Amino acid sequence: MRFLKRPNRPAKRIGYAPVDDDEDDDESARGGYLISAEPGAPMMTLTEPIGSMRSKNFSVSVAAQELLPGRNYLLGGPGEPTCEVVQVEGGEPLPGEPRRIRRARFRTIASAHPAGTLVTPVTAKHIEDWSQEMPEDVA
Repeated sequence: MRFLKRPNRPAKRIGYAPVDDDEDDDESARGGYLISAEPGAPMMTLTEPIGSMRSKNFSVSVAAQELLPGRNYLLGGPGEPTCEVVQVEGGEPLPGEPRRIRRARFRTIASAHPAGTLVTPVTAKHIEDWSQEMPEDVA
């Protein structure tokens, strides 16, 4: 069987560059997530490192049964080398087994977390428009 070769065509040139000068499209007005630490939450740390994005388990300095299914936790945070929100998956873990987690929640992502990383229970609220959420003296 013989295949015919097509001649390479030169790429088409665009005679203009798109300009984004829309004043209504303000970066601070776009939506996102407001992540807040839960007051009075117990202090926890990772007891084993999370080595890669494929890791689906994590072990903390409290019993795995204390980590409630569906609850969100911040790994790391401000002033820490990493920052990611994870969510505990449902189901009870076996004694001595780590909890299964869902990673990269609420537009946060980190590939690895060292042992000793701070783990904080958090709540996350979706904000459609930051300009509506900010106090007047900040906006």
